[in-house]
Amino acid sequence: MHRPLRLSLLLVVPAALALAADNKPPAMDDQQAASLKDAKWAAPKAPEIPAGVMVAPIAADPGAANIGYAKYPAGYVFPMHWHGAVETTTLISGKGRYTISGKAYELEAGGYVVIPAKAPHKFECLAGAECVAITRRPAPADYNWVK
Repeated sequence: MHRPLRLSLLLVVPAALALAADNKPPAMDDQQAASLKDAKWAAPKAPEIPAGVMVAPIAADPGAANIGYAKYPAGYVFPMHWHGAVETTTLISGKGRYTISGKAYELEAGGYVVIPAKAPHKFECLAGAECVAITRRPAPADYNWVK
């Protein structure tokens, strides 16, 4: 092996291991591939999110854009809320109902919704099977609950 290549591997490999060890997702623009089978599920860190949903981050920029998986048990209802930025979601499995600004959209696996900034919305995972979705936001996920 050439000396410059060995030296670069000595620098790059420990840095990659350190990144993986701190359990933070890669940045939004980092080259990567994500697979649902490799998702690391955990309860959301935000205490205001109702119990039952599980999340697995894919990528995030500190205090900014993020993308990740969310898993909901069958029959789960994520209450009405809104975010300060647009949200795009693709339902990967299950059947769900997104109600956005008063209009309901029933989706099956592969269904896609765009939720405009400040649009009140809720999600219901319909009976029969858990729902898994992938959501992307250009800003932090702020939750403003609608009463």
